[in-house]
Amino acid sequence: MSRPLISIVNSSTFGRHFKEHISALKSFADVQHITVPADIEAYSLAEKIRSSDGIIASVTPRFTRQTLEQCNKLILLARHGIGCDNVDLDAATEFGIMVSRVKGVVEREAVAEYAISLLLAASRMIPHGYLAVKDSRWAERFRMIGMELIGKTIGIIGLGNIGSRSAEILSKGFKANVIAVDPYIGKKKFRQYEVTEVSLGELIINSDAILLHCPLTPETKRMLGAEEFSAMKKNTVLVNTCRGELLEEDALFKALESKSIGAYATDVIEGEPIDGNHRLARLSNVIITPHLGGYSWESLHGMGQTCVDDMISIFQLGGEAGELANPEVLKKPCRKWR
Repeated sequence: MSRPLISIVNSSTFGRHFKEHISALKSFADVQHITVPADIEAYSLAEKIRSSDGIIASVTPRFTRQTLEQCNKLILLARHGIGCDNVDLDAATEFGIMVSRVKGVVEREAVAEYAISLLLAASRMIPHGYLAVKDSRWAERFRMIGMELIGKTIGIIGLGNIGSRSAEILSKGFKANVIAVDPYIGKKKFRQYEVTEVSLGELIINSDAILLHCPLTPETKRMLGAEEFSAMKKNTVLVNTCRGELLEEDALFKALESKSIGAYATDVIEGEPIDGNHRLARLSNVIITPHLGGYSWESLHGMGQTCVDDMISIFQLGGEAGELANPEVLKKPCRKWR
Protein backbone atom coordinates (compact mmCIF):
# COMPACT_ATOMS: atom_id res chain seq x y z
CA MET A 1 0.00 0.00 0.00
CA SER A 2 1.38 3.42 -0.94
CA ARG A 3 2.30 5.97 1.67
CA PRO A 4 1.67 9.70 1.44
CA LEU A 5 4.62 12.06 1.03
CA ILE A 6 4.67 14.87 3.57
CA SER A 7 7.05 17.78 2.91
CA ILE A 8 8.17 20.08 5.72
CA VAL A 9 8.89 23.38 3.97
CA ASN A 10 11.12 26.07 5.50
CA SER A 11 10.27 25.19 9.09
CA SER A 12 13.38 25.39 11.26
CA THR A 13 11.53 24.20 14.37
CA PHE A 14 9.04 21.48 13.42
CA GLY A 15 10.43 18.19 14.72
CA ARG A 16 13.72 19.75 15.81
CA HIS A 17 12.95 19.82 19.53
CA PHE A 18 10.07 17.35 19.65
CA LYS A 19 11.32 14.31 17.75
CA GLU A 20 8.10 12.45 18.49
CA HIS A 21 6.33 14.62 15.92
CA ILE A 22 8.60 13.36 13.13
CA SER A 23 8.28 9.79 14.41
CA ALA A 24 4.49 10.06 14.38
CA LEU A 25 4.51 11.18 10.75
CA LYS A 26 6.97 8.51 9.67
CA SER A 27 4.74 5.82 11.13
CA PHE A 28 2.37 6.23 8.18
CA ALA A 29 4.09 8.57 5.67
CA ASP A 30 7.33 9.35 3.93
CA VAL A 31 8.76 12.63 5.22
CA GLN A 32 11.15 15.09 3.58
CA HIS A 33 12.52 18.48 4.57
CA ILE A 34 12.66 21.18 1.91
CA THR A 35 14.38 24.53 2.38
CA VAL A 36 13.91 27.22 -0.25
CA PRO A 37 14.54 30.99 -0.45
CA ALA A 38 11.73 33.06 1.01
CA ASP A 39 11.23 34.77 -2.35
CA ILE A 40 11.49 31.66 -4.53
CA GLU A 41 9.75 31.97 -7.89
CA ALA A 42 6.38 30.21 -8.08
CA TYR A 43 7.28 27.62 -10.70
CA SER A 44 10.58 26.78 -9.02
CA LEU A 45 8.71 26.13 -5.77
CA ALA A 46 6.21 23.95 -7.61
CA GLU A 47 9.08 21.83 -8.93
CA LYS A 48 10.19 21.18 -5.35
CA ILE A 49 6.79 20.28 -3.87
CA ARG A 50 4.62 18.95 -6.71
CA SER A 51 5.00 15.33 -5.58
CA SER A 52 3.81 16.16 -2.05
CA ASP A 53 0.50 14.85 -0.71
CA GLY A 54 0.82 16.94 2.43
CA ILE A 55 2.84 20.04 3.31
CA ILE A 56 3.77 21.49 6.68
CA ALA A 57 4.54 25.12 5.86
CA SER A 58 6.35 27.90 7.65
CA VAL A 59 5.68 31.63 7.24
CA THR A 60 7.68 31.51 3.99
CA PRO A 61 7.65 30.99 1.04
CA ARG A 62 4.45 32.18 -0.64
CA PHE A 63 2.16 29.47 -1.96
CA THR A 64 0.60 31.33 -4.87
CA ARG A 65 -2.00 30.28 -7.40
CA GLN A 66 0.78 29.64 -9.91
CA THR A 67 2.41 27.21 -7.48
CA LEU A 68 -0.71 25.47 -6.19
CA GLU A 69 -2.20 24.82 -9.61
CA GLN A 70 0.80 22.61 -10.40
CA CYS A 71 0.51 20.58 -7.18
CA ASN A 72 -2.01 18.05 -8.41
CA LYS A 73 -1.36 15.59 -5.57
CA LEU A 74 -1.56 18.08 -2.70
CA ILE A 75 -4.41 17.33 -0.31
CA LEU A 76 -3.50 19.27 2.83
CA LEU A 77 -1.27 22.28 3.43
CA ALA A 78 -0.86 22.66 7.19
CA ARG A 79 0.48 26.00 8.39
CA HIS A 80 2.89 25.61 11.28
CA GLY A 81 1.43 28.76 12.81
CA ILE A 82 -1.69 30.90 12.91
CA GLY A 83 -1.36 33.29 9.97
CA CYS A 84 -2.08 32.09 6.44
CA ASP A 85 -1.25 35.25 4.52
CA ASN A 86 1.48 33.43 2.56
CA VAL A 87 -1.10 31.03 1.10
CA ASP A 88 -3.55 31.91 -1.68
CA LEU A 89 -6.62 30.54 0.06
CA ASP A 90 -8.96 31.25 -2.84
CA ALA A 91 -6.76 29.25 -5.19
CA ALA A 92 -6.40 26.42 -2.67
CA THR A 93 -10.17 26.23 -2.32
CA GLU A 94 -10.66 26.26 -6.08
CA PHE A 95 -8.24 23.35 -6.48
CA GLY A 96 -9.78 21.38 -3.60
CA ILE A 97 -6.75 21.74 -1.30
CA MET A 98 -7.45 21.96 2.42
CA VAL A 99 -5.40 24.57 4.32
CA SER A 100 -5.21 24.10 8.06
CA ARG A 101 -3.68 26.29 10.71
CA VAL A 102 -2.90 26.25 14.40
CA LYS A 103 -5.74 27.38 16.64
CA GLY A 104 -5.08 30.74 18.21
CA VAL A 105 -5.26 29.42 21.74
CA VAL A 106 -2.05 27.42 21.16
CA GLU A 107 0.06 30.57 20.70
CA ARG A 108 -2.08 32.90 22.80
CA GLU A 109 0.01 33.04 25.95
CA ALA A 110 3.38 32.95 24.21
CA VAL A 111 2.69 35.81 21.79
CA ALA A 112 0.84 37.99 24.29
CA GLU A 113 3.64 37.64 26.84
CA TYR A 114 6.17 38.41 24.12
CA ALA A 115 4.29 41.54 23.07
CA ILE A 116 4.33 42.79 26.65
CA SER A 117 8.02 41.94 26.85
CA LEU A 118 8.71 44.06 23.77
CA LEU A 119 6.66 46.89 25.25
CA LEU A 120 8.66 46.78 28.47
CA ALA A 121 11.97 46.47 26.62
CA ALA A 122 11.22 49.59 24.59
CA SER A 123 9.54 51.67 27.28
CA ARG A 124 12.30 50.99 29.84
CA MET A 125 15.18 50.90 27.30
CA ILE A 126 16.34 47.49 28.50
CA PRO A 127 18.40 46.58 25.40
CA HIS A 128 20.11 49.96 25.59
CA GLY A 129 21.11 49.32 29.19
CA TYR A 130 22.36 45.84 28.41
CA LEU A 131 24.51 47.08 25.53
CA ALA A 132 25.82 49.96 27.63
CA VAL A 133 27.21 47.53 30.20
CA LYS A 134 28.61 45.25 27.48
CA ASP A 135 30.36 48.27 25.94
CA SER A 136 31.63 49.61 29.30
CA ARG A 137 29.30 52.63 29.15
CA TRP A 138 27.66 52.28 32.58
CA ALA A 139 27.84 56.04 33.17
CA GLU A 140 25.45 56.65 30.27
CA ARG A 141 22.53 55.28 32.28
CA PHE A 142 21.34 58.85 32.92
CA ARG A 143 20.09 58.86 29.32
CA MET A 144 18.01 55.73 29.76
CA ILE A 145 14.94 57.10 31.48
CA GLY A 146 11.84 55.11 30.67
CA MET A 147 8.06 55.14 31.00
CA GLU A 148 6.01 53.28 33.61
CA LEU A 149 2.86 51.51 32.38
CA ILE A 150 0.67 52.09 35.42
CA GLY A 151 -2.08 54.56 34.57
CA LYS A 152 -0.96 54.89 30.95
CA THR A 153 -3.36 54.54 28.04
CA ILE A 154 -2.46 51.49 25.99
CA GLY A 155 -4.16 51.01 22.63
CA ILE A 156 -4.66 47.55 21.15
CA ILE A 157 -5.53 47.11 17.49
CA GLY A 158 -7.27 43.74 17.35
CA LEU A 159 -8.93 42.34 20.48
CA GLY A 160 -9.03 38.74 19.33
CA ASN A 161 -7.37 35.70 20.82
CA ILE A 162 -3.95 37.27 21.54
CA GLY A 163 -5.00 40.89 21.83
CA SER A 164 -7.49 40.05 24.57
CA ARG A 165 -4.78 38.29 26.59
CA SER A 166 -2.48 41.32 26.25
CA ALA A 167 -5.37 43.46 27.46
CA GLU A 168 -5.76 41.26 30.56
CA ILE A 169 -2.08 41.47 31.40
CA LEU A 170 -1.96 45.24 30.94
CA SER A 171 -5.17 46.12 32.76
CA LYS A 172 -4.98 43.65 35.65
CA GLY A 173 -1.22 43.33 35.97
CA PHE A 174 -0.07 46.87 35.24
CA LYS A 175 -3.29 48.77 35.98
CA ALA A 176 -3.11 50.48 32.61
CA ASN A 177 -6.07 52.06 30.88
CA VAL A 178 -6.65 49.79 27.89
CA ILE A 179 -8.51 50.98 24.81
CA ALA A 180 -8.99 48.97 21.64
CA VAL A 181 -10.41 48.88 18.16
CA ASP A 182 -11.80 45.72 16.57
CA PRO A 183 -14.82 45.89 14.23
CA TYR A 184 -15.19 42.10 14.16
CA ILE A 185 -16.04 41.41 17.79
CA GLY A 186 -19.06 42.36 19.86
CA LYS A 187 -19.32 44.83 22.71
CA LYS A 188 -19.65 41.93 25.14
CA LYS A 189 -15.99 41.05 24.65
CA PHE A 190 -14.89 44.60 25.31
CA ARG A 191 -16.78 44.49 28.60
CA GLN A 192 -15.43 41.02 29.42
CA TYR A 193 -11.84 42.25 29.25
CA GLU A 194 -12.58 45.69 30.75
CA VAL A 195 -11.48 47.45 27.60
CA THR A 196 -12.88 50.71 26.24
CA GLU A 197 -13.97 50.50 22.60
CA VAL A 198 -12.75 53.42 20.47
CA SER A 199 -12.24 54.27 16.83
CA LEU A 200 -8.85 53.84 15.20
CA GLY A 201 -8.42 57.60 15.10
CA GLU A 202 -9.15 57.97 18.81
CA LEU A 203 -6.77 55.15 19.65
CA ILE A 204 -3.92 56.67 17.67
CA ILE A 205 -4.33 60.13 19.21
CA ASN A 206 -4.75 59.03 22.85
CA SER A 207 -2.41 56.06 23.30
CA ASP A 208 0.92 56.17 25.09
CA ALA A 209 1.69 52.79 23.56
CA ILE A 210 0.03 50.83 20.75
CA LEU A 211 0.08 47.06 20.31
CA LEU A 212 -0.72 45.52 16.93
CA HIS A 213 -2.66 42.27 17.35
CA CYS A 214 -4.55 42.00 14.07
CA PRO A 215 -4.09 39.69 11.07
CA LEU A 216 -2.73 40.86 7.75
CA THR A 217 -5.68 41.24 5.39
CA PRO A 218 -6.45 43.53 2.44
CA GLU A 219 -8.18 45.82 4.97
CA THR A 220 -5.27 46.00 7.42
CA LYS A 221 -2.36 46.10 4.97
CA ARG A 222 -0.52 49.46 5.33
CA MET A 223 -3.15 50.55 7.86
CA LEU A 224 -0.65 52.81 9.64
CA GLY A 225 1.10 55.42 7.52
CA ALA A 226 2.34 58.99 7.60
CA GLU A 227 -1.01 60.45 8.64
CA GLU A 228 -1.36 58.05 11.57
CA PHE A 229 2.24 58.45 12.74
CA SER A 230 1.96 62.24 12.70
CA ALA A 231 -1.15 62.02 14.89
CA MET A 232 0.52 59.89 17.58
CA LYS A 233 1.97 61.27 20.79
CA LYS A 234 5.63 62.18 20.54
CA ASN A 235 6.75 59.37 22.88
CA THR A 236 4.38 56.66 21.65
CA VAL A 237 5.81 53.14 21.78
CA LEU A 238 4.59 50.97 18.91
CA VAL A 239 4.71 47.17 19.28
CA ASN A 240 4.18 44.72 16.42
CA THR A 241 3.98 40.93 16.75
CA CYS A 242 1.79 40.40 13.68
CA ARG A 243 3.18 41.32 10.26
CA GLY A 244 5.49 44.06 9.01
CA GLU A 245 3.13 44.81 6.14
CA LEU A 246 0.62 46.37 8.53
CA LEU A 247 2.70 49.56 8.37
CA GLU A 248 4.02 51.79 5.61
CA GLU A 249 7.72 51.30 6.19
CA ASP A 250 8.90 54.53 4.54
CA ALA A 251 6.60 56.58 6.74
CA LEU A 252 7.54 54.55 9.82
CA PHE A 253 11.24 55.07 9.19
CA LYS A 254 10.80 58.83 8.82
CA ALA A 255 8.72 59.05 12.01
CA LEU A 256 11.30 57.11 14.01
CA GLU A 257 14.32 58.88 12.52
CA SER A 258 12.82 62.28 13.28
CA LYS A 259 11.77 61.12 16.77
CA SER A 260 8.18 62.17 16.08
CA ILE A 261 7.21 58.88 17.76
CA GLY A 262 9.08 57.32 20.63
CA ALA A 263 10.03 53.78 19.70
CA TYR A 264 9.19 50.75 17.62
CA ALA A 265 9.55 47.24 19.04
CA THR A 266 8.78 44.51 16.55
CA ASP A 267 9.08 40.76 16.18
CA VAL A 268 8.19 40.88 12.49
CA ILE A 269 9.34 42.85 9.49
CA GLU A 270 8.42 43.02 5.85
CA GLY A 271 10.80 40.94 3.75
CA GLU A 272 12.08 38.92 6.71
CA PRO A 273 14.58 37.52 7.34
CA ILE A 274 16.74 40.65 7.39
CA ASP A 275 20.25 41.44 8.61
CA GLY A 276 21.78 44.26 10.62
CA ASN A 277 22.10 46.47 7.56
CA HIS A 278 18.36 47.02 7.34
CA ARG A 279 17.56 50.71 7.76
CA LEU A 280 15.21 50.14 10.71
CA ALA A 281 17.79 47.99 12.50
CA ARG A 282 20.23 50.92 12.43
CA LEU A 283 17.94 53.26 14.38
CA SER A 284 18.55 53.62 18.12
CA ASN A 285 14.82 53.71 18.97
CA VAL A 286 14.01 50.41 17.25
CA ILE A 287 14.08 46.89 18.67
CA ILE A 288 13.78 44.02 16.18
CA THR A 289 13.70 40.34 17.13
CA PRO A 290 13.65 37.41 14.67
CA HIS A 291 9.99 36.31 14.82
CA LEU A 292 10.19 34.72 18.28
CA GLY A 293 6.65 35.38 19.50
CA GLY A 294 5.51 31.77 19.32
CA TYR A 295 8.85 30.38 20.47
CA SER A 296 8.01 28.99 23.87
CA TRP A 297 8.36 25.27 24.61
CA GLU A 298 4.66 25.03 25.30
CA SER A 299 3.62 26.85 22.13
CA LEU A 300 6.02 25.02 19.83
CA HIS A 301 4.87 21.66 21.13
CA GLY A 302 1.24 22.60 20.56
CA MET A 303 1.95 23.91 17.07
CA GLY A 304 3.79 20.76 16.05
CA GLN A 305 1.19 18.45 17.55
CA THR A 306 -1.56 20.30 15.69
CA CYS A 307 0.16 19.69 12.35
CA VAL A 308 0.67 16.02 13.21
CA ASP A 309 -2.96 15.60 14.27
CA ASP A 310 -4.17 17.20 11.04
CA MET A 311 -2.02 14.90 8.92
CA ILE A 312 -3.22 11.84 10.85
CA SER A 313 -6.83 12.92 10.44
CA ILE A 314 -6.47 13.33 6.67
CA PHE A 315 -4.18 10.46 5.72
CA GLN A 316 -5.00 7.82 8.32
CA LEU A 317 -8.55 8.48 9.43
CA GLY A 318 -10.02 9.99 6.28
CA GLY A 319 -11.38 12.92 8.26
CA GLU A 320 -10.87 16.68 8.30
CA ALA A 321 -8.27 19.01 9.75
CA GLY A 322 -9.02 20.58 13.11
CA GLU A 323 -8.93 24.24 12.05
CA LEU A 324 -9.41 24.99 8.37
CA ALA A 325 -8.40 28.41 7.07
CA ASN A 326 -10.60 27.73 4.03
CA PRO A 327 -13.63 25.83 5.40
CA GLU A 328 -15.54 26.57 2.19
CA VAL A 329 -13.39 23.92 0.51
CA LEU A 330 -15.64 21.33 2.17
CA LYS A 331 -18.64 22.61 0.20
CA LYS A 332 -17.12 21.30 -3.01
CA PRO A 333 -15.35 18.10 -3.98
CA CYS A 334 -12.01 18.35 -2.23
CA ARG A 335 -9.12 16.00 -2.67
CA LYS A 336 -9.04 12.81 -0.60
CA TRP A 337 -6.31 10.33 0.19
CA ARG A 338 -6.98 7.12 -1.69
